Amino acid sequence: MISFLKVDDEFKRTLGYLPDDDALDEQTLARMKSTLLGAEIYVQGAIGNSTNFYKREDIEPLYRLACFAIAANLFNHPSNAVSSTTAKAIIGQLRGSFDESEEDNGSTSESGQTKSSN
Repeated sequence: MISFLKVDDEFKRTLGYLPDDDALDEQTLARMKSTLLGAEIYVQGAIGNSTNFYKREDIEPLYRLACFAIAANLFNHPSNAVSSTTAKAIIGQLRGSFDESEEDNGSTSESGQTKSSN
């Protein structure tokens, strides 16, 4: 798993903070980083491992949105967070795109058949 996203001004605004908000102490920033990392692990685990896939121009905005939706849920509801409907829908779209890109690349599983999503 590779982390592509950083806690930036857009992510801070997603969580309801202004970029230079006085409430942004080190502990809050650390929670933001860990929830964003957890979201990336979740999304990549649900879709598949591919460094190049998540960097594609047509994929990166959807990946970012799915990760932000999950991270916001984790940040705001740490004890009972679930994947949002938004994130689930985007992950479904990304799975289809991932499967297509794997087929286009000719990637195969160990059995010699084309990979499929979980």
